[in-house]
Amino acid sequence: MIQPQTTIAVGGIDTDIGKSYITGLFARYLLRQGKTVTTLKLVQTGCSEGSDDIRLHRQLMGQSLTDFDQAGTTCPYVFPYPASPLLAARMVGQVIEAEVLDQAMAKLQAHYEWLLVEGAGGLLVPLNDHLLLLDYQAAQNIPLLLVTSPRLGAINHTRLSLEAIRSRGISLLGLAYNLYGDHPRERVQDTLQECRKALAAYGFKENVVIVPDSRESTAAAWQVLMRAAQPEENPL
Repeated sequence: MIQPQTTIAVGGIDTDIGKSYITGLFARYLLRQGKTVTTLKLVQTGCSEGSDDIRLHRQLMGQSLTDFDQAGTTCPYVFPYPASPLLAARMVGQVIEAEVLDQAMAKLQAHYEWLLVEGAGGLLVPLNDHLLLLDYQAAQNIPLLLVTSPRLGAINHTRLSLEAIRSRGISLLGLAYNLYGDHPRERVQDTLQECRKALAAYGFKENVVIVPDSRESTAAAWQVLMRAAQPEENPL
């Protein structure tokens, strides 16, 4: 039986929210379910020799860099200046082209059952003068996993992100609630409750995967997202 191809975008409410960590852990879970899976980082800034995020993905997946990694397919654009993709590309006289991202995605989709596509920064960062990251993802018509956390400002950023997702008609798989870091218990509980309320308020299913601090555990209920991504395989 030919397995269907599943592609998921992984976005965050802000930069440094844990997208790479979540992407790598989810990919590792899929590997342990017997799936063929890889990751794609659309754009990496602040790096000069390959993508640090791709290296983190492979480390979490327990893999060495692949031929696709070595060829740059899994991260088509890498820029040394730590800034928005638009500015980082401009600093070296380049323009990020959607066609290049499309080609990388199509090549990986042809070789893997599952492809996790990590964005850069928050959802509305500019890729070029005419294209925002979330608009590119909307054009691909692939579902999105949104990464949030209990850090200060997360409730506001989560609601703004959900509003942007809904306004573009993007399918939301759910939230990954990243507990990495030192957060007061009261804020962890309150932010989680507010995130659940926000999902309901914007008409999304209340799929929330709580991802523990890696210093304590890497266990998470990833099966919730796997089922949401392939509902046809889970009849009522």
